Amino acid sequence: DVLNLSRIEAGRVDYVVETIVLSEVVKSVTPLVEPQIASKSLRFEVSVADDLRVQADRDKVQQILINLLTNALKFTASGGSICVEADRESESRMALRVIDTGAGIPPDMLEKVFEPFIQVDASRSRATEGTGLGLAISRDLARGMGGALVARSELGKGSTFELILGVPRAG
Repeated sequence: DVLNLSRIEAGRVDYVVETIVLSEVVKSVTPLVEPQIASKSLRFEVSVADDLRVQADRDKVQQILINLLTNALKFTASGGSICVEADRESESRMALRVIDTGAGIPPDMLEKVFEPFIQVDASRSRATEGTGLGLAISRDLARGMGGALVARSELGKGSTFELILGVPRAG
């Protein structure tokens, strides 16, 4: 993670931005998290239409989605739920969201979670693995593709992480 962040910050990450189908990306990463979802008895729902396309680097979108799902898994208690959904935000933008019913993030930490090495709760971070780099890397990757990564959360009720990407131009 440290090396990835260093490469991004040095501008040494190559992006292959092309038209990709979001549902295919989601289907490609789902098998990676299904065992953890089952072991925690989480409800998992995907609501991504097969015709939604974005202009993005497929590998980078997969990396971001895996990170968001892994975080949702870490902070969602057994019996909770995780949802992946996508829809068009505007004529030129698409949003891919990971929504969980996890611990949530305090309002004063909502922007800080995107800073390197920041973890919301020191006591919680000891119970869960991680370097505190995943969200920083994910936001940088989103920006590198001309997009954004934003978060909304309510403490004790869960979080929504939203990856905003451009859509292919009609024509």
